[in-house]
This record gives sequence, C-alpha cells and structure tokens, in this order.
Amino acid sequence: MPNRRETDKQSRAHLRSLMESGDDASLRRAAAELHPADIAEILDSLETVDDKLRLYRLLPADTASDTLRNAQEHTRQELLEHIPDVDVAEVIERLDTDDAADILADLPEQRQRLLLDRSSPETRREVGDLLSYREDSAGGIMKTEVASARATATVGEATEYIRSRSEDFHDVHNIFVTDDKQRLLGLVPLRRLLLDDDSIPLRAIMETDLISVDAEVDQEEVAHIFERYDLLSLPVVDALNRLVGRITVDDIVDVIEEEATEDMLKLAGIGDEPLAPTSPLQQIRSRFPWLGLNLLTATVSAATVALFEETIAKIAVAAGLMTIVASQGGNAGVQTMTLVVRGLALGEVHPSQLWRLLGRELLTALGNGLLLGCGAGIIVYVWRHDWVLSAVIAVAMVINLLIAALVGSLAPLGLKMLKVDPAVSSAVLVTTATDMLGFFVFLSLLSLATR
Repeated sequence: MPNRRETDKQSRAHLRSLMESGDDASLRRAAAELHPADIAEILDSLETVDDKLRLYRLLPADTASDTLRNAQEHTRQELLEHIPDVDVAEVIERLDTDDAADILADLPEQRQRLLLDRSSPETRREVGDLLSYREDSAGGIMKTEVASARATATVGEATEYIRSRSEDFHDVHNIFVTDDKQRLLGLVPLRRLLLDDDSIPLRAIMETDLISVDAEVDQEEVAHIFERYDLLSLPVVDALNRLVGRITVDDIVDVIEEEATEDMLKLAGIGDEPLAPTSPLQQIRSRFPWLGLNLLTATVSAATVALFEETIAKIAVAAGLMTIVASQGGNAGVQTMTLVVRGLALGEVHPSQLWRLLGRELLTALGNGLLLGCGAGIIVYVWRHDWVLSAVIAVAMVINLLIAALVGSLAPLGLKMLKVDPAVSSAVLVTTATDMLGFFVFLSLLSLATR
C-alpha cells in the first residue's frame, strides 16, 4: 500500500502532466486534491509566469491563499504583479495576520495602502500594526489572533469565547490572562479549561511563571527562546507589558531555516544575494566586493612570499611546501571559525567565555599541529632526505595551526563585540592570516635554517 508521501508525489506528477495537456477542467479537480504546499512547490518549478498564473487562477479562494503563502518569494512576487488588487485583498482577509503581513511586505508601499483600504477595518488595523515592526523582529513574525481573557473571567466564559472565535484560534495552546489594561498576567493551558469547573475564575488557576518576549526583540533571539524552553507558542508584549500578539512554533521553523541559510551565504561572501534566480548584474553587485577584497588579501600574501625570493630560488621545493603549511592552517582556521560563528548564532558561545574557548582551541591546535607536523616532516624526509627541511615544515605546521586557532577564535568574537556580523567578515580575516603568516613562518624558518 503506497504511503502518503508516495501518493502526493504521484499526484504532483499527474498535475504537471495535466498542465502540459491543457485540460483545465481536470487540472482544477486534480489541484483540489493536493495540499497547498504541494501546489506551491509545483508553482515554484514552473518556468513561465503565464503557466503559474494559469494554475493559480484555477484554485479555490482558500487554497489559493494558502498556496500563495507557501510559495517561494520570487513566485509570490511574480503572481502578485499580475493578480488584481481585489483578489489580493481577498487573500489577505483569509490569511492569519502574520502571513498577510508577509505578503504585503513584498509590495510597494503605495500598493500596500491600497490593499489595506480594500480590507476590513479589523484587518487594516491589525496587519497595518504588524507592518510597522521590523521584518526580522518578534513583532514582525507574530500574529495578532490571540486567545486572551481578563483575570476575572471564568473558565466557562473563556471556553465559550474560544468556541465563538474558533476560526481565529485554530492552533490555540493556551489562553493568556490579562488585566483591564491588557497587561499580561499569566496563562491557562487549554487542558485546564477542559478539566476545571466552569465557575472557577481564571486568576485562580492561571500560571504566572510564564515566558514572554518584547515585540522589538530580534527573531533569532526568539528562536533561541523557543529552543531553550521547548515552547509551542510565545506571547509578545509591548514596552508596557501589554499583550499584542503571539508567535507559534511553525513561524519559528521558518525563522531557523532563514537564519541558517543567511549564515551560510554570509560565510561564502554572498549574504545579500537571494536564492531565487536573479540577473547577472545583481549577482556581480553582490559578489564583486568580496572577490575584490580577496584579491587584495591575496596580493598581501604574494608580497609576503616576495620577501623571500632568494630562499625560494635556492630551495625551489619550498614554493610547493609552503602552500601545504598555509592550506592546513586555512582549513583548521575555518573549522574553528565555523564552530565559533555557529555558537554565537545559537547563543551557545559568549564573549565572556573567551579565555576558556581560546585555551581549548589552542590545545586542540597544538595536538593536531604535532600530529600533522610530524607526518609532514616524515613525508618530506622520505622524499627529499633533508632533515632541515623536514624539521622546518614540522615546526611551521605547528605554529600556523596555533595561529589558525587564535584567529579563528578571536576574529568572530572580536567582530561580535564590535557589533559587526561575524558571519560576514570572519572568513576573510582567517584565510588572510593563515595564508600570509603561514608563508611568513615557513619561509622565515627555512631562511634561518639554511644560512
């Protein structure tokens, strides 16, 4: 018996074949059987805007809204450019406020205002408020559909309130308890509402030891809070501790993926380049500054090597051996840097732990340096029968791995303390230091040893 995943895969393949056949009636029926996320995946894979619009326009209103929400950003933008405002306004009405705000955020400000003017007063107010927050803040990712009640309300009243707004609270986990000024006091888990007597006031059963987050907190910190406390939802408050929204775990999954992708791109020097297809000019603008900086640092390394022209001319094999020292240092430095950058991003490494972290990495580098240095020294001796050359590469390897550990640890921590994103600049500093100093150490030792 085929599992759900195989069935969905077959359905997606059938939908694609119907797209090619031009049978819109069958296409509409087949799309109705698919999850919006699967339809969004098919939309993303279609090459032309016309094909994307053709499939999208065959979807029922509810499915179309969820499909647009699940589509990749470039697909969403292409569709929004061609969908009439009246249809986009209907999409916004059907979505949760956080998803509606995400869609509007992709549009020019003038069109945002026009679409909000077409929306209901409640949607206009709530989505408009969300758009006022930074996109990567707690306020920017929260939804305003919050199940809340006054502390004086009873269990029965709170239960009836949730029932009356079931469409808004389809993923409710707790009911948040507030005072008459909407300030957050505590929460009551949904199970308590089911188990306790209807006449009991919420203040008698609410949990006051709750975790909340300010609306201006960065989304990455919010993700850390979810991870640390294993939360399903998190209340969001303003500067006066008034309840303004909530963040659910499905939003945080998206944040974690987004932040991880951003860090990976920054480490590669293309942090501002979107994953969606872009023009060569945009890609050049994104990548050229980092490639130019790399050219500059490579020139500095070449200038370092040029200081030892006589040594290289006398011992030609040194030109090849010095690259081994530099590359081993570079690899070791990137290993250390990656661990530190990731630790900083996850909140597992703090600048206050500098000496402990540095001591551990230096000991690791010393151990690896001794092992690799001895191995390289033996290989060189077997190859060249020159114990001086063997000793030089062994010592240079140990020193450069220690340099790699030092720079790989200090560069990200130092940049973090200077309020500079360590994911962007650390790699350049580490590779420059290990290349330049690796060449310098090896050639300096060799020059001294062969005088």
